Amino acid sequence: MRQAFTDLVRLLARPFGYLAFVGALGALSVAASLLGDRHELGFFSGRLAATVWRYPEVTRRGVQIAWVTWGVLFGLAISPLDPLATRWDEVVLAALALIALWHRLADERRTRR
Repeated sequence: MRQAFTDLVRLLARPFGYLAFVGALGALSVAASLLGDRHELGFFSGRLAATVWRYPEVTRRGVQIAWVTWGVLFGLAISPLDPLATRWDEVVLAALALIALWHRLADERRTRR
């Protein structure tokens, strides 16, 4: 009984762990770009983020969960059940998706060169 409860809690908490992992990688990447390579923390965070992003088997599941979460939030934002009465939540979610896709396309172009 206790093992089943623990398994259920882990099953429910796992997507949040994936989101926290992807968020932390994103924060490392943002810190690296804001601080630059000349700053010690920027240099370290850039190298650490690049090392982890280099292994897709580590990041794939977290990125998938992040996209599923984005899809659920976007679906909720465009539905009549939207808790926010403005259109800005849709605009922000669409902008986040466009930024992520633009980043991905830019990375693909860089690797082709």
